[in-house]
This record gives sequence, structure tokens and C-alpha cells, in this order.
Amino acid sequence: MHRLVCSAVVAFTMASAFASTTNTDDWARFQGPHANGSVTDAGFQYEWSDGGGPKEAWTVAIGKGYGGVAVRDGQVFLLDREVGELDIFRCLDLGTGEELWQYAYEAEGRLSFEGSRTVPAIEEELVYTVGGMGDVYCFDRELQEVAFQVHLKEDYDGIQPSFGWSNSPIIYDDLLILTPLGEEVGMIALDRFTGDEMWATEGLGFSHSTPAIVELHGVPQVLFLSTKEVATGMDQAAPCMLSSFSPEDGSMLWRHEMTFTRLAIPPPISIDHERLFLTGGYRGGSLMLKVNKNEEEWSFEELFRIDRGSQIQIPLRHEDHLYVLVNENWNNDRSRQKEGGLLCLSMDGNEVWRTGDNPFFGRGNAVLVDGHLLIQDGFNGRLRVVKATPEKYTPVAEANVFGVEDRRDRQMWAPMAVSQGHLLLRSQDELKCLKLAP
Repeated sequence: MHRLVCSAVVAFTMASAFASTTNTDDWARFQGPHANGSVTDAGFQYEWSDGGGPKEAWTVAIGKGYGGVAVRDGQVFLLDREVGELDIFRCLDLGTGEELWQYAYEAEGRLSFEGSRTVPAIEEELVYTVGGMGDVYCFDRELQEVAFQVHLKEDYDGIQPSFGWSNSPIIYDDLLILTPLGEEVGMIALDRFTGDEMWATEGLGFSHSTPAIVELHGVPQVLFLSTKEVATGMDQAAPCMLSSFSPEDGSMLWRHEMTFTRLAIPPPISIDHERLFLTGGYRGGSLMLKVNKNEEEWSFEELFRIDRGSQIQIPLRHEDHLYVLVNENWNNDRSRQKEGGLLCLSMDGNEVWRTGDNPFFGRGNAVLVDGHLLIQDGFNGRLRVVKATPEKYTPVAEANVFGVEDRRDRQMWAPMAVSQGHLLLRSQDELKCLKLAP
């Protein structure tokens, strides 16, 4: 455990594992209440007839970064960062944006692509954060103080990934699941109340992907996508591992090795009790993997593989189609943007439609709300609402919510959040809350 730097400033996939602790009106963890980036019954309205866009509830200044917010019980939690010096845990009021309290701690060092990384995980009484330098904190929400802390490098000999620890904390029952990514210890589960270690896995290589809790053939499991080594070429496939562990004791259930992306970022997506969809950038493409089980024997079959993949953002599923922002380093250049855009993909791997460079969307993020894709453009933050339909690309509304046509950094990549009629999204210097429901 580590020193306290300053005192607090007071001012699916396995839906059953989440449902008991999370109000579906909240967005209390990475990818929301069902861990799949989607919500229903949000009541959003998109009639922006005056051309001014959606109603803005508030805007607050924040530091650089890519970390998204989590929301519960009318409180917004964000791990912010003062570049090179501090991580700053902030709690804001959802209705007004007023800062209720904060806690800062030393986290010296610089990262490639500076700033915050992850999304907090909130339970009724506690909230958990992971900083890019390896600091893990558990905060008591009522007392507004640190309950416990660990450090992924100092306590578990973790090896800092290329762009810092970017794997968001995951809660499963009473376990806090984290990824030190050391040579000897790849993933750990702590007692989420005390911070005591409950289990640890062997080393898992390198990754910026968040573990996924899924159920395959009736067996709950923690999936983790990683690369065995860092590939030397920027746009080339690499040896990857998809590893499965029992959430009860951390024992390995199975492992599938394949040539895939050079840097794992989006986690695997559960389609049903036997199919997983994987996507990656760096010319890695996407694939549908069928996982078979015969008694205690697991086997694997690639149902299809396509050349296009998402470097950063998680695909969204609506009914029988996947919607994938197939934007990455390779096609980010203007001359290649026709190869990217938003892709509607059938479950048998056929491209139904794709926007190419009209619009391209950069490496922005998306959420699925009541059958509509809300997409934040990675170049300028422009918000677009698109009907999730295989018929054709069907735009519904759009607004330049950050008031810029282009940003020099072109890095509006942080995940959005939906809660109680609000949409929260950020740039490299502002966090905005839009009110989209009456």
C-alpha cells in the first residue's frame, strides 16, 4: 500500500452479475449498465429544429485525457490528470456540474498521449479508479476518503503498457478485477471491500484492453485479449492470445492463440452462448470466433474474418447486426478515409453498408440508445445521431456541440456515458453534459 499525498477536498454480457448492484438509469462502469455500450428506455429526443443542437446542462474544464465518466445516484465520477504530476479523482453533481469533492495524489511521469485513461467503477458505497501510471484507488463515497489503494507496478511487478495502464476496473460480485500485466502476474482479483488479493493469473503479455465478463456454454468467465509481444511494425498483425479464466478462483478455462492486432484495445464482444466478435486496429481486422465445448474440452472455429477493424472503439450490436467504427491509423490519412467510416456488418460477416469518408468519424466513440447510434466525431467532437438499421446509413440529427470544425489534436476518443436523460461527453479540455430527454 502507498502513501496518501493529500487529504480529500470536501466541497450483456453477464447481466445478472451487474443487475443486483446497478440501476439501469445509471452508467456506473465501463460501457454502462450492461457492459455493452447500450441502454433502452432513455427517452432521448432529437428534434433540434432551431439548429442550435441539444440543450446543454453544463460544461466544466478538465485536463487532457481519454478517460470517460461513470455516473450513479446523480453523481458523476471522473479520474482527471495534471500532466506529469497528479491524478485527480473528481465527483460532480449530474444536474449542475458543481464539484462536490475531489482527491488528488502524486502520479509523476509522462505518458505517450498524455492524460487520463480509464472509466471508474461505482458500487453503492465505493468507487474504484485505475490511473495510467498504475495507481489503483478505492474511495468511500460517503466518507469521501480513501478506503484502500494498491499499485500495479510496485505491488505486483506490473509492466507499464505502451500508452500507460488503460484497462478499466471491473467488478464481479465482490471482486475487483485488475490487470497488472507483469511477467509473472497478468490479472488479479481483489476483495473489493478490503483490497486483499483473492487470486492471480500467470503473465498475459501486453494489452490496453479491459477484461470482459461473459457466459459461454453456461460457464461464467473472464476474457482477456492480449499480445504475446509488441510488434515492431505500426500496421501489422501480431501473435495474440484470447484467455479465459474462472471468476471464482482465477483458474484458466481455455486459451486461443491467433495472429491478430499488434495492440489489443477493444475487448471481445459476446454475441451468444458460443460466439465472440473481436476487432482491432493496425490492420488487424475483425473476426467472429465460435467457442465449442465438449465436456471439459474447449475448441475454436473462425466463422469469418474481414480486413476492416476498430482500433479503439467497441462495436455495438443492435438486433442482428453489428455497427463498427472501422477507423484506425492506416485509414486515418485523408487519402485513405474512404476505407473507413461506420460499418454495418451482418452476423455472417457481410458488409451491409459503410459510410467511408462521408462521414469518416475519426476515431470517435459511440453508444447505442433505444435503437439509435450516438456518435462523437473523433476529429472535432461533432455529435451525430444515426438510426441503427441495416437498410442504409440513416442520419437523424447532428450538432457541433464543442463549437469547432476541426481540432489540431483530433483526439476526442473518450467513451461517452448516458444517465437519467443526460449524455456526457468530453474533449481534451472540457466535459459537457447534454440534456436529451424531457
